[in-house]
Amino acid sequence: MKQAQFEAAYGPLWSEIDTLLDKRAEGREALPEQYRRLCQCLALASQRGYSPQLVSYLHGLVARCHHALYGVAAERPTVLLQWLRLDLPRRVRAEWKLLLLVLLCLLGPAIAIGLLVWHDSHNAFMFASPEELTRMHQMYSPSSLKTGRGGSEGDLQMFGHYIWNNVSIGFRTFASGIFGGVPALLSVLFNGMKMGVVAAWLSLDPATRSNFWSFVVTHSSFELTGLVLSGVAGLRLGMALVKPGRLSRRRALQEASIEMYPVVAGAALLTVLAAFFEAFWSASGFPPAVKYSVGAVCWALVFLFFGFAGRGKGVHATR
Repeated sequence: MKQAQFEAAYGPLWSEIDTLLDKRAEGREALPEQYRRLCQCLALASQRGYSPQLVSYLHGLVARCHHALYGVAAERPTVLLQWLRLDLPRRVRAEWKLLLLVLLCLLGPAIAIGLLVWHDSHNAFMFASPEELTRMHQMYSPSSLKTGRGGSEGDLQMFGHYIWNNVSIGFRTFASGIFGGVPALLSVLFNGMKMGVVAAWLSLDPATRSNFWSFVVTHSSFELTGLVLSGVAGLRLGMALVKPGRLSRRRALQEASIEMYPVVAGAALLTVLAAFFEAFWSASGFPPAVKYSVGAVCWALVFLFFGFAGRGKGVHATR
C-alpha cells in the first residue's frame, strides 16, 4: 500500500483521535480501542518506510493518547467513575444470561428451603445445627438488640468485621470461578440456602420477625447485589476457561478478567457500602417503619442503577 492510500484509509481515525484528545475526559469511551489501532498504524508506517514526517506525526499522536489513558494521575478518578457509572451497569446487562443463572442459584434454594422450614420448623435442623439456630435467635431477640454494641467504638468494630466478612465472601466467590465456574455457583447456592433457613426460622417467631427483617432490609440490597456480581464475574472466568473459542485459554482468561474488572470493583464497593449500613444503621434504634422505608429506597436505587445507568451514552458493552 502506498503512503497516499495509507493516509486516505486511516486519516479519519487519526483525526477522530485528535478530536477526542482535545475534548479531555468527554466522550472517550472508544479511545482504548482506537489507541490499539493507532499503534498498529505506527508500526505499519515504520515497517513500510513511510515518510519521517508521517512517522513522527503518528509517534506524537500515540504518545498523547498513551498519556491521556495512563499518564495523568488527575484523570484516574474520572476513569474509576466511568467504570462504576457506565461500564459496570453495561457489563452486567451484557451478561444477563449469567446474571439470571446466579440469581436462580441464590433465590431458588432460599425460597425453596424457606418454604420448607416455614411449613415445618423441624426441617431447619437439616440445614443448620441447633447451636447455630439458637445463636441466630438470640442475636435478634429484643433483649439483644436493646443491649446495643457499646456505642461508636462497638459500631466501628462491627464495621471492620462486616467488611472482612462481606469482601472475603465476594472475593472467594469471584476467585473460585477460575476452576470452571462451578465453585462460584456453589458459593452462591450455599449462601442462598443459609439465607432461606435463617430468614424462615426467625420469621416463625413474632419476637424476632420484625427485628430480623428491619435489620437486614437496608444493607441486604448492597450485600446481595455484591454477592451476585461476584458470582457473575466468577462464572465469566470459568466460561473463558471451559469455552475459550478461538483464543488460547490464557488469552481468554486475560480478556475475561479485563471485561469483568468493573464488575468486581463494583461488587467490592457494594459490599463495603453494605458493611457501613450494617454497622451504623441496621442496628440503630430507629423504628422498623423507618428502616423499611430506607430499605425500599436502597433496593429501588439498585434496580434503577443497573436497569438504566449507562444507556444512550456512547458504545454499549457487548460481548
